[in-house]
Amino acid sequence: MSGEPNPTEPTTLPGIGERLDLRDVDGHPIVAIRRRDGHLELHGTDHSIELAADAARSLAAFASGRYRIAGSLTARIDDVLGGLQFDWSTVGRSSPAAGRTIEELAIRRRTGVTVVAILRGSQPIVAPDPDTMLLAGDELVVACRPHDFEGFEDYLRTGRI
Repeated sequence: MSGEPNPTEPTTLPGIGERLDLRDVDGHPIVAIRRRDGHLELHGTDHSIELAADAARSLAAFASGRYRIAGSLTARIDDVLGGLQFDWSTVGRSSPAAGRTIEELAIRRRTGVTVVAILRGSQPIVAPDPDTMLLAGDELVVACRPHDFEGFEDYLRTGRI
């Protein structure tokens, strides 16, 4: 099966969103497209399904097996918090953030992003203290507004805003 997309790596669809190619248990292709407007499209062999943004987030949370978010709650989070986004980013090997603390980096002040957890190996660090040092390979779980995330990732990668 070489040459097929890696099912763990989404493909960017410029102007549309991201695409994830999967296979069901019988080997049939399934394509999931997460549109920029938050909607999710699921394409199978004989039909397609489109979910609204709140239902798509609920499905994603449910499918991960990590947490559950009711569709009504995700819609409410969007309304109340103005589009709160939870996402993650990895501290790269050459990242200027590696070896520095959250406080030194002033992540929240400079990017508007809050680090809510660090996944380091098999040990999660929940609600890390400002003096927690970031290491290359750390996966940072963050809460932010959608428009702040790209700047945060640039900051991790380059050390500049």
